[in-house]
Amino acid sequence: MKKLSSIPCLIVTLCKSPNYGAYLQAFALKEVLTSYGYKVSFLDVYDRENNKKRYKFLFRGWRRNPASILFNFRKFFAFRYAEKKLVIVSRSDISNFKVAFIGSDEIWSVTNGTFNCAPEFFGLNLKNMWKFSYAPSVGNSGVENMVFFPEYMNGIRAIDLLSVRDTESLEVAKYAISHNDVSLVLDPTFLHDFSKQEEMINVGKPYLLVYTYGFDEVVVKEVRDYALSNNLAIISAGFYHSWVDKNLPCTPFEFLSLVKDAECVITDTFHGSIFSIKYRKNFISYSHHKKKVKHLLESLGLSSCLVSAGYLKEGNEIKTNYSNFELTLQPLLYESKKYLERCNALVNC
Repeated sequence: MKKLSSIPCLIVTLCKSPNYGAYLQAFALKEVLTSYGYKVSFLDVYDRENNKKRYKFLFRGWRRNPASILFNFRKFFAFRYAEKKLVIVSRSDISNFKVAFIGSDEIWSVTNGTFNCAPEFFGLNLKNMWKFSYAPSVGNSGVENMVFFPEYMNGIRAIDLLSVRDTESLEVAKYAISHNDVSLVLDPTFLHDFSKQEEMINVGKPYLLVYTYGFDEVVVKEVRDYALSNNLAIISAGFYHSWVDKNLPCTPFEFLSLVKDAECVITDTFHGSIFSIKYRKNFISYSHHKKKVKHLLESLGLSSCLVSAGYLKEGNEIKTNYSNFELTLQPLLYESKKYLERCNALVNC
C-alpha cells in the first residue's frame, strides 16, 4: 500500500476512559494508522460533564467498599501514565486535520450512562475532513433508541465510509443511510501486535484472572471453588472485588501481561473476551445476555466460551478449543484491513 505522507489524522473515541478495553482499542488504532503514515492525534471529548461521569464511574461503590478508594486512586494514576503515550488535542485545535477516524468502542451508544455522547462521535463538527468510521458500536442501543436523535443519524449519513463492529450497529448504520455499503470489521485490538508494549507484572504464583465489573453471588462462589480446586490464586485486574486474592490497579500495558501469563481468564466483558482470544487463553465469558459479546464469539467460532451461572458448578473445565480459530480469523482480518485500504485510497486520490 502507498504510504501516506504524515497526513494529520484525528481519532475520535473514548481515549481517556479509565477502562483497559477503551484505552487499548484507541492505542491499537493509533498504531495501525501510524503504520500507514498518518500523523495521529486524539480529540479530547471530555468536557466538564464527561469528566464528572468519568470520575464518578471510577469511584463508584466506595461507600460499600472503602478499601476501593486507594485502589482506584492508584488506577487513576496508572491511566494518567498511559495517557502520556497519546497526543490529545482540544476541539479548538483541529482545523488542520485532513482525516478523522471515528471509533472504535461504544461511542454510538445513546443509552450508556457512563458518558455523554459527543457530536463528533457521529461525524458532526468535523469540517473539511475525510470522515471514516472504524468499528464503532451502539452497545445496547438500537434503532428504536437512535431514532430519537435525528441529528446523530444525519451525522452518520454524512460519513464518507462506514464500518461497525457488530450486527446491532450494522442495523443502525444501514437504517441511517440509503445504501448498504457498511463494512463489518474487527475491533482494532485484533489488528495490532502488542508484544512490544507489554509491561511485566509479577504475581508470583499460578493464577486465574478475573476481569469483570462485578459477578453475582452464584458466579463468585463457583469461581472461588474452581480456583481452590485447581490451586490457583484469583487476581482481579482494574476492578476492586473483596472476594479475590489480589486486586491489581495496573496500567493497560501491565493488563496485557496479566492476561498473557494467566492460567485461565474469567470475564463478562467484550474486551476481556478479546484479549483472552488474542493471547489464546483458556477462558469463559459470563456474557450470554450481551449482544456484542455474543456476536464476537459466534463470529470467531468460539460460542462455546459463552456461559451462564452454574457452568463451573456443574464440573466443567475452562478449556478453549482454538483448532479452527485461525481459519476463521484470517478472512475477518483481511476484510478489516481491506476497509482501511479503501479509506486510505480516498485520502490518497
